[in-house]
Amino acid sequence: MSGGVKILLLGGVVVTNFIKKGCSQDLLLKCLMETVHQGFTIFDEHLEILAVNETAMKILDIPYSIFEENSNLEDVFRFNAKRGDYGPGNPEDLVKARVEIALKFEAHDFERQRPDGTTIRIQGTPIANGGFVTIYSDVTHERAQEKELRDARRELADRLDDRTRQLKENRDLLFNAVNAIQDGLGIANSDGQVILANDRMKEIYPGFESCIEKGESVSEVIRSVFPEEPDRGVDVIMNSEVMWHEKKFPDGKWYRIDRTRSTDGGIISVYTDITEYKKQQANLQSHTDELVRLLQQEKELTEMQREFVSMASHEFRTPLAIIDSNAQRLIRKANDITPEKAISRSERIRDSVSRMQYLINRFLNFSQTQSKGIALEVQDQPFRDAVYKTCENFIESCPTHQVKVDIERLPGTYSYDQKLLDICVTNLLSNAVKYSPNANEVRLIGYLDGRHLIICVEDDGVGIPEDEIPKVFDRYFRASTSSGIAGTGIGLNWVAKVIEKHNGKIDVWSKVGEGSRITLKLPLQHVEHDQQRASVA
Repeated sequence: MSGGVKILLLGGVVVTNFIKKGCSQDLLLKCLMETVHQGFTIFDEHLEILAVNETAMKILDIPYSIFEENSNLEDVFRFNAKRGDYGPGNPEDLVKARVEIALKFEAHDFERQRPDGTTIRIQGTPIANGGFVTIYSDVTHERAQEKELRDARRELADRLDDRTRQLKENRDLLFNAVNAIQDGLGIANSDGQVILANDRMKEIYPGFESCIEKGESVSEVIRSVFPEEPDRGVDVIMNSEVMWHEKKFPDGKWYRIDRTRSTDGGIISVYTDITEYKKQQANLQSHTDELVRLLQQEKELTEMQREFVSMASHEFRTPLAIIDSNAQRLIRKANDITPEKAISRSERIRDSVSRMQYLINRFLNFSQTQSKGIALEVQDQPFRDAVYKTCENFIESCPTHQVKVDIERLPGTYSYDQKLLDICVTNLLSNAVKYSPNANEVRLIGYLDGRHLIICVEDDGVGIPEDEIPKVFDRYFRASTSSGIAGTGIGLNWVAKVIEKHNGKIDVWSKVGEGSRITLKLPLQHVEHDQQRASVA
């Protein structure tokens, strides 16, 4: 590869190595965070390789020099083809076929077995502005385990099927040679009186010999080991919905029980020891449960990765807008800006950077712990001033609308997660502005109402149809009136989750063509009232 600064991800540490000059740092940062625990490659719309991590090189068994000398995916395909990874055929034909597929930039998920026997899972995802991200996972061990489990399960099933079939085919012969088999076998006449049993059956039922001598019934034989069982007639014993098919005996052994009518209307009972089968079945079930757990874990991790990408793309807009607006003012007024104003602008830029770092760290911790949701960082801290500062930052980056703020009735302090609530307020203000393109103002009002702290954000925008209001908190849902307005449909879903974590509620009033009002209700707890008043003109 030639030209530019490049990076290579080594165990989570970014070092100078493999990144093509001019590559978007924001895009690369997100991709690295998504796939740092797996092998990955990134290439652009011309199949130029932009980045590759060490894990990918190890999984694909491609030396560092290949990526250093070649900067196009076609060269990597050619390296693989020449060493036989794609099977027989002309290497150039094989390369051409794969390049044609790659240039379609279609999402894919498949597995490929390499000549050395390893199985590689390859997951490709196109990038919106051109290019592709490919993730590589070595699933050799998992596939081997799955095969072993399937073979073991098939062997057990075959063994049991063969045993049962053999017993059924030779039942008449077994009557004359009952002691030649390992399974327990007992025979009763049409009245249910036991008349014959082999030695194995007498081991299973120690009182069987005595029952034969006394002319007792099948039910009495059963009750000699299981006294709680009721006295049953022949027809009931033959009823498959009443009698056992499998039974665990007091000595800990499991038996599979087959009962068949003899030609004279009697009962032939065969007891097959399935204790080892039960143990293996339990082991197989344990392995199956573990596989299900791992698959569910992988699904959750994939969902968390998608969640992070969606949330990052949504939540980074506001701090980036604040950074950009303050940076532009610093540039425009570089010659006459006072030190105090320069410091103030710089502090706003740092606050926005801090917010982005907070979002990244929060979601990374969430992904690593695999917890159900994000834990709050609640503490008693300033509230009214924090809301004021959030509104002020938003106003700074909003040239299209006047934001009227009335929060003088809010408490000075409150026990809450300040950064998460800051995101909620910013989201609501951003939505109010975005969905009122023909209006010139939005309003934020804060006050106390009984046992609740209230924050309302109002706009005079497009509104939401009444039948769609219950769906506005669903992830990715967007109202029909939002057609033509850019958005992801995750903002209100995020706000609802945060407010729910605070044990609060969120209400929506809206009317098409007149606007919307979103109301946050937080329970009052550890609130300190003071006389400080704050408002934004």
